[in-house]
Amino acid sequence: MPNQKILIIDDDAHLRESLSEVLELEGFACHEAGNAKTGIESAKKHRPEVVIMDIQLPDSSGFQICQELRKHSKDFVLIMMTGRFLSSEEKTQGFELGADEYITKPFDIQELSGRIKQLLSRKK
Repeated sequence: MPNQKILIIDDDAHLRESLSEVLELEGFACHEAGNAKTGIESAKKHRPEVVIMDIQLPDSSGFQICQELRKHSKDFVLIMMTGRFLSSEEKTQGFELGADEYITKPFDIQELSGRIKQLLSRKK
């Protein structure tokens, strides 16, 4: 089975690189994007199984990206990252737009990797 692709959309380059590094050790192939525009283009081009994105990006919100990506595919797993507390209304909005999971920064990357594998096994 070929490596499953993960797209990481976050304006924090350090976080993107750390995530990529660990997830690649776990056997995933990672693509990175620093903003929404590049992220959406990359998702269309690479068709990742998983998209991990920050909710607050300089040029858009994770909610908008979520909506945009779901127009193209229902198949991939969408994980929203947030650095702040989210109200239940915000979470509900995200789930309604197609998010599969939320994680709050800082988080344990191994734990995230476990969640990704769990979400992917459900999709099969």
